[in-house]
Amino acid sequence: MKILHLIFILFTTTFLSAQDTIQRFGFPRGPEIKNVDQIIDTLKKDSYNLELLISFGTSNGGSAGHLALSVRDPQTDEEIVHSANFYADRSDEHSYGYYTDDLIVAVPKKEYIFGVHSTLSEDASFGLDFGEIFKRSLIGIRIYGVTPEEIEGINNFYKEINQDFHDKKSKTRYERGEVVYDYMKLNCAKSVAQALHFGANFKKIKIKGNTIISAIPGSKYILSHVPTQTTLDIMKKLNKKGKTFDVILYKKYENSEFADHDHPDQKFKDLQNRFPSVKSLDFYSGSTEFEDYDNLFAMNLFYELGKYSIHISNISHAAEFSKEKEAMSYKEALKIAKKKATASSKSIARRLFRKMGIKLFPKNDTSGLYK
Repeated sequence: MKILHLIFILFTTTFLSAQDTIQRFGFPRGPEIKNVDQIIDTLKKDSYNLELLISFGTSNGGSAGHLALSVRDPQTDEEIVHSANFYADRSDEHSYGYYTDDLIVAVPKKEYIFGVHSTLSEDASFGLDFGEIFKRSLIGIRIYGVTPEEIEGINNFYKEINQDFHDKKSKTRYERGEVVYDYMKLNCAKSVAQALHFGANFKKIKIKGNTIISAIPGSKYILSHVPTQTTLDIMKKLNKKGKTFDVILYKKYENSEFADHDHPDQKFKDLQNRFPSVKSLDFYSGSTEFEDYDNLFAMNLFYELGKYSIHISNISHAAEFSKEKEAMSYKEALKIAKKKATASSKSIARRLFRKMGIKLFPKNDTSGLYK
């Protein structure tokens, strides 16, 4: 009888806990964000073709964040985010309880940013594979002027890299080593650069780590792709090909009490929400030092190119536009960003984060690092 009683208590506790989780906003399988379709419909009135999605960093030290590529289908108008799978590294640690079917996951943009349900798998990671906005802010750099042929090339590349991952290939046309996720060698930023370089045939976009130099011990620290740095290179090269840009800020929902397996002791609302560092030194060393000019240049460039800012209301739990402004041309934004980046770095950092609508708390205020 005692055993049956214990089983009953365990079952009811687990069941009630699961039921409670389902009903809580900011949790996987919880209530959905309201008004998302209306927001997306407004955004889609613009004729962009691609969107580089830079996710803010959540670690305590210098944080590179994450980079994914959203592709808008010219026929169906559907937007699919292609994101390198952090857990597809064939390690024992990630062999169970994680989604590892593909190296590059393909997720509808609505689900990737705003979703509380995953179409991938029960093992998909909330805050990474879906519902990113509950865990961190994102910057979306929308790209205009990409042709249907270039988009087809990108989609074909993603099919190719996933097939090579399934076949456990090495030394392909786009990767010198094994086709498997590696934080330094084949990461999120590199996979985006590869899709544009090899898929869309934008050959001027830089691909690091594919030469004999990459075999030298320690070279991976220099040759690693970093999300913000890679994004700046992509924008520079695509601007020369006549592509244009604007920027969307998707602000983190600040009150999610969910904690995932990566940070079991920290709720999403307590995680850092840091602008992703440009310098690879921050990326591999976990340094808390930000390079003044490079990071401030990136922040200002994205701000001047900004068109919309989107947040989730704490009261209605609806997606809303915070701000709307005219985006500058890339040339104009570049000039202003360079000028501002040389000014007083600390005051600019504080002022810019306020402009972007990101609150500066002691836990995530990195402006003191700009000396």
